[in-house]
Amino acid sequence: MHRREFFKVFGLSSAGLALSATQLGTVLAQVPSGAFSPDTRDPVSHVLNRMGFGPTPDLYEYANRIGVDAYIEEQLAAAGDDAVLEQLIERRLPIMNMTTADIFERYRDKRGDVVEALIGSTLIRAILTANQLHEVMVHFWSNHFNIYINKEASVFLKVADDRDVIRPHALGKFRDLLRASATSPAMLFYLDNAQSTGQEPNENYGRELLELHTLGVDGGYTEEDVKQAALAFTGWSIVPPRELEARNDVQVGEFLFRGRAHANGPKTVLGVQLPGNGMADGEAVIDLLASHPSTARHISEKLVRRFVSDDPPEALVNAAAETFLQSDGDIKAVLRTILTSDAFWNAPPKFKQPFELVIGLLRGLSYVARNDDRLGRGMAQALQQMGHMPFMWPAPNGYPDDGRYWMNNLLPRWNLPISLLSDNRIGQPDYDRLAALAQTGDGDPFDALMHYFIGRSLTDAEQQVVSDFAAQVPGNDDAKTVASVALVLASPAYQYR
Repeated sequence: MHRREFFKVFGLSSAGLALSATQLGTVLAQVPSGAFSPDTRDPVSHVLNRMGFGPTPDLYEYANRIGVDAYIEEQLAAAGDDAVLEQLIERRLPIMNMTTADIFERYRDKRGDVVEALIGSTLIRAILTANQLHEVMVHFWSNHFNIYINKEASVFLKVADDRDVIRPHALGKFRDLLRASATSPAMLFYLDNAQSTGQEPNENYGRELLELHTLGVDGGYTEEDVKQAALAFTGWSIVPPRELEARNDVQVGEFLFRGRAHANGPKTVLGVQLPGNGMADGEAVIDLLASHPSTARHISEKLVRRFVSDDPPEALVNAAAETFLQSDGDIKAVLRTILTSDAFWNAPPKFKQPFELVIGLLRGLSYVARNDDRLGRGMAQALQQMGHMPFMWPAPNGYPDDGRYWMNNLLPRWNLPISLLSDNRIGQPDYDRLAALAQTGDGDPFDALMHYFIGRSLTDAEQQVVSDFAAQVPGNDDAKTVASVALVLASPAYQYR
C-alpha cells in the first residue's frame, strides 16, 4: 500500500518533504501538550510505553486481547531468552558471543568494530525482542552500573559484561546482580580496581559501590566506610592482555582474585566487622549492602522514577523498598509492586529519553529497512545528536533518568520522524499493517491510530493544528501526508510516555 492510499483511510490530505524542521518547529509552538488525564489515557498504550520501548501493531493488538494485567504478569515471567533474536545477533554480530580473549586477539586494532557490535546489538534487541520489560531493565541496569566504553580497553570487556552480568540478572535477585558486577572485569577496569592493592588501594570502586550502586549518596555511610570498602576489594582484579601465557583457570580479560594483592587484617564497614582476609571480605560487603535498607530505598526510588515519575511518590518508594527487603531483593517482586500501584496507573507524563524516542518510532511505525546498515548509521547519528548513545556517558552515575534533562535539544527530535517518513533510501513504515490496525474497531480510524501512537485522542486544538498545517503544506497529496504524520510524531504529545 502506498502512503497516499494509506492516509485516505483516515480522510486526511496527504504530505511531502518540502517540510523542514524549522517549519515544523514553528507549527509545534502552536500545539498544546494535550490531555494526559488517566481518565482519557489508553491503558494498553500506557503499559507498552512504560514497560517497554513502545507498541508495535502486533503487540498492541495482543495486549488489548489478553488485557493489561495479564500482559504485565507475562512480561514479569519472561526469562529474557529470545532464541530467534539471539540467532540473528549471533549471525550478524558474532563479536557479541566471543570470549574477551578472542576479542582482544582479533579486534585489538579494530575497536570501532566492537563499538558497532555493542551498540548495534543493543538497538536490535530493543526494537525486536518480545521480552520488552526485560530489555528495559537491561537498559536500566546498564545505566545504573554504568561503564564508559571509550575508556581505553573498556569496550573489549563490556561485551562480556552485557552478556554475562547485566542480561542474565536483569529480572533476578539484586544481590546476584551486584556480585556479578563486582566481579565484572569491565567494571573493575573502568573504576580502577584491577590495580588496587593493599599497599596502594584505589577508592574509586569502593566509593561508587556505596554511593551509586547500593546505598545512595544519602545512604548513611562515611568516608571511612569508603576507605574500608576499598580495602575489602583489593586484589579483585582481571587477567590483563599482557599475560598471554596459558592458565589453567582463567583467560585474558577474565576475573582473577590476586590473594597477594589483598589487604588482609581487620576491616569494618557500616559498623560490621569483616572476616579480615581473602575474597571473603568483599563477599561480606556485597551481602551487607545488598540487604541494607538504604539500598532498598535507593534502588526503589530509581525504579519508581523510571516507571512512574521524575518526582517519585514517597508512598510508592516506601512500598517498593519494603518489598525489596521482604523478598531479599527480588527485582520482579519490586517491579510488580510498582506496576500494579495506583501511582503507576495515574502517573504524570514523562518526557522520553532519546533512546526511547528512536526505538519507539521504529517500533511504532513498524518500520521496514531497505538498507540495515544505513538505518543503523542513521539511528546512531540521531542518538549522537541527542546525546544519548548507549555506553557513552563518561561518569559512573549514568545518563540522567529525568525527562527535564532531555528537553533542551528538540531539533533532532523533529528531524527524525521527517527522515523516517520521507527518505525511502532508508526504508518506510509498514503502511498495510498500520492501516489494518487502525480499522480493527468500529470507531474513527484516525482516532484509533492516535491512541496507538500517543495513547489518547487528539484534543480539538491539536486536531485543528494538524488539519490547518496539512492544508498549507506545498506540494502534492503525498507531500501533505508525510508532513501531517511527521507533525503528530514530532508534537509534544509524542515526546512523552
